[in-house]
Amino acid sequence: LVVAMDSKAKSFRCDIYPEYKAHRPPMPEDMPVQIKRIEEILKAMNIPILRLDSYEADDLIGTLAKDASAKGIDTYICSKDKDMLQLIDEHVFTYDVKTGSKTTAESMKKNMGIAPEQFIDCLALQGDKADNVPGVADVGPKTAIAWIQKYGSMDNLYAHADEIAGKRGQALRDSKEMALLSKELVTINCQSPIDIDYDSYKLQGPDKGKLSEIFTELGFSRLAKQLELPFEAGSKQTEPMPLPAEELDTIKTVEHDYQLVDTPEKFDAFIAELGQQKIFAIDTETTSLNAMRASLVGISISWQKHKAFYLPVKAPMGQKSLDLKLVLSELGPILEKENVKKIGQNIKYDLLILGNAGFSVKGELFDTMVASYCLSEVRRSNSMDMMAEDYLHYKPVPISELIGKGKNQLTFDLVDTEIASEYAAEDADVTYQLYEFLSDRLESCPKTKELFEKTEMPLLRVLTKMERNGVCLDVKLLKNMSHDLAQMIEDTSEEIYKQAQQVFNIASPKQMAEILFDRLGLSSTKRGKSARSTDAGVLEGLSDQHPIVPLVLEFRQLSKLQNTYVDKLGSLINPATNRLHTSFNQTITATGRLSSSDPNLQNIPIRTKLGKKIRSAFIAESKTDCIVSADYSQIELRLLAHFSKDETLSKAFAEDMDIHSFVASQIFSVPLEEVTSDMRLKSKAVNFGIIYGQGAFGLSRSIGIAVGEAKRFIDDYFARYSSIRDFMDDSIEQAKANGFVETMAGHRRKLIGLLSKNFNTRSQAERMAINTIIQGSAADLIKVAMINIQERIEKENLPIKMILQIHDELVFELPIADSEKYAKWISDEMISAVELDVPLKVDVATGPSWLEE
Repeated sequence: LVVAMDSKAKSFRCDIYPEYKAHRPPMPEDMPVQIKRIEEILKAMNIPILRLDSYEADDLIGTLAKDASAKGIDTYICSKDKDMLQLIDEHVFTYDVKTGSKTTAESMKKNMGIAPEQFIDCLALQGDKADNVPGVADVGPKTAIAWIQKYGSMDNLYAHADEIAGKRGQALRDSKEMALLSKELVTINCQSPIDIDYDSYKLQGPDKGKLSEIFTELGFSRLAKQLELPFEAGSKQTEPMPLPAEELDTIKTVEHDYQLVDTPEKFDAFIAELGQQKIFAIDTETTSLNAMRASLVGISISWQKHKAFYLPVKAPMGQKSLDLKLVLSELGPILEKENVKKIGQNIKYDLLILGNAGFSVKGELFDTMVASYCLSEVRRSNSMDMMAEDYLHYKPVPISELIGKGKNQLTFDLVDTEIASEYAAEDADVTYQLYEFLSDRLESCPKTKELFEKTEMPLLRVLTKMERNGVCLDVKLLKNMSHDLAQMIEDTSEEIYKQAQQVFNIASPKQMAEILFDRLGLSSTKRGKSARSTDAGVLEGLSDQHPIVPLVLEFRQLSKLQNTYVDKLGSLINPATNRLHTSFNQTITATGRLSSSDPNLQNIPIRTKLGKKIRSAFIAESKTDCIVSADYSQIELRLLAHFSKDETLSKAFAEDMDIHSFVASQIFSVPLEEVTSDMRLKSKAVNFGIIYGQGAFGLSRSIGIAVGEAKRFIDDYFARYSSIRDFMDDSIEQAKANGFVETMAGHRRKLIGLLSKNFNTRSQAERMAINTIIQGSAADLIKVAMINIQERIEKENLPIKMILQIHDELVFELPIADSEKYAKWISDEMISAVELDVPLKVDVATGPSWLEE
């Protein structure tokens, strides 16, 4: 979905005809404000805007529509502008958003008697008073269409101009020059130099918080109502509507009691009161956002709305603070109480900080960030500040007011303790208030509450342990790899220079374009301004035109491996632990999958031999230990068989067959032993394509066959496995009724667009529905396995470290001597995590590094 807009600059048509649109009155004074509002709303809806100086919106629409059409992509132009009819072809239609009707080449021919390409001549003959296009005097739409219906084109009409009698015939003959000029003016330029990026045009969910804020301000109550969140626990619930900034409460206007506890006497009184509480919110202040590198500065605690305490353990020179040993001795036992619930916002960070400082936090946990995510994964943000604004109508003090920004930013231990106390205590207070709000919402959603308490909170402790464990890297190997890569990059560069017959900056897109398109004369697969694009997609399409292109692609791959992984990973090793520590995120993905960041260790490349070699740098720290990788085999296909209850597919899994060869034998009706590698490849592509909602066009591109053949293959697949089609259809219908889909463990994903009249919007939402059920349930499964495995590690005090999770794979560091025994029970725990109708299978690999030999 893309919106095209006119620019403020004059159209190139003014150069052709200076009087073009000259009669139009100036823009009304209130119009620019409205355009700005439209842009704000589009931005909040995550809908891209196309605008280009000298070109009108029509030209941008035409360029994009024709480019898409050439690629076989159906395009709907949402406009009633008659000029758009000239763009219609087999893949381009005009669409009336109010009636849901579309105009095709066939319906246009039937209703108007002319084809889209003939309509340009009609427009040229009739002219356009609004745009000051002259046309032919006294000729309106009816006459123009009648002439073109009879003569076929304007050229042929002028060849028979003497046949047209009367005043109109004379006007036609006298206005030939103007008619030809008019045709030039009304023809949409489908070669405008825009950068076409289909990935950026993919439909995204809107920023609901921002959109609600705008709609509230403008009084768009009906539109706001249409964007309510779907049903939850049998009743329709919505996100609280954010208030305008000026209506938000702040610390300055809300009466509160925040106490600085900076002496032993105050601390004793505080401990006496805290010891009576069965639940409290806790927050830490530190010197860094990196939990494994940060030092504890202070602890804030709250168990009552608008009341909180701040305990500084570090302070600027000359100011009082508590001795950490004292705090540890008195507060430590309270944090270890099993019967006291601890609340936190992103409490995993606080657990790591407190653990590094010597505290052990036990008992039930409640993370407000995770709770908010479980209740609504589509929120704009689950940060404390955003939740405070949306849920509590309260605006906390930003930390930048205390420590500043940029190069002059302070660390928190340098902030005056009186000022720090107000900020830190507020964090604990707001977190406690968020707990009250979110716990009430969880009570009204029993299944979500169970997901939160039984899966996500126990998993949070596992992730905390994994982050603390970190991974050990072979720095020497990485340095050797870097040296080898540098040599390969240099050799590849020399080959590129030889092919180009000159030295240039290979990393410069501009210089690369000059070499490829000017010096070597390669033909771009794109048009307009994007014709000089040198992105990966374009270069792959040029690979067979010149030997320089594969070399450039290889250069980029080698450079990325070196810069992103080989050189960077070693520099991120924590000097205190001598290990690399990542962060695992529970609240990022819409499907419930975990993600990894700082650095992302779930994205280590394995498709190429060189990329895969990076895994060999992930090693066991001790020579007596090894790395064990346990990976669910084809888990998503097994879940598809489970949900669809397909007997044939389930039987194949039960007999541990090669599922892709099995499906190929059925689709192609050949014995299993006669399945060729090509048959298996096609079956594998459609097997996984089904999960991701891939259509014929996508399948044709992925395995290089015609769209028609891909469609037949998909049809044959569903004919053979009709129960899978039934499962998908039933899931989509249920999603339409509920407004959301649900994974095995109850993780919900709200979907917008399931009821859309727009085919593309609806199809995308349907694909997301199926993908979420399958992929999200796979995430549920491995989360349960992680919880069970870590629980057994701790219960039996085993010398095993769970160090990584890569979606369907778990990686461990454990003793070589018992590796076979431990690998067996890890595999068993993963297989028995959840009972399915089809057997689960886990592939286990053991070795000195993560690289599977």
